[in-house]
Amino acid sequence: MSDSVELLLLRLALFAVVFGTAAAIARSLRSSYLPRRRPAAAQTSALPPWRLIVEVPAESGVPRGTAFRLAGVMEIGRQHPAAIVIADPSVSARHARLERIGESWRLADLGSTNGTFVDGRPVPPGGTTLAGGERIQLGAVVLRLASPADR
Repeated sequence: MSDSVELLLLRLALFAVVFGTAAAIARSLRSSYLPRRRPAAAQTSALPPWRLIVEVPAESGVPRGTAFRLAGVMEIGRQHPAAIVIADPSVSARHARLERIGESWRLADLGSTNGTFVDGRPVPPGGTTLAGGERIQLGAVVLRLASPADR
């Protein structure tokens, strides 16, 4: 092979490397500035979150109809560090815990003074499973568990 052909092949190889690098950088920059598309399954499951809606606020100062968004494991109590704070004297500092279990919720009383009730029945020591629509009473405060389908 002649020197001119070798030189031409080296130049073409160098051009390919430079062009490939520039293309990779452009793709990287483009993906970081453009919003990512969600897969179809994620788009269909983009329902509103589960909520606890205040029905009877008692002396908590929380307006009736206030909705608390639920996620994962949440503690309900009269003061922080509870995720949901209801500052009513009848609510214990650490009153109850709500935990997401699949498509339902598990409610457990945390040894509260005035007890935790679901639809008028006391929550048993091991907790109880909720599916949505139930009325939860913590002391004198009543909340309703609203599923994503409830609007």
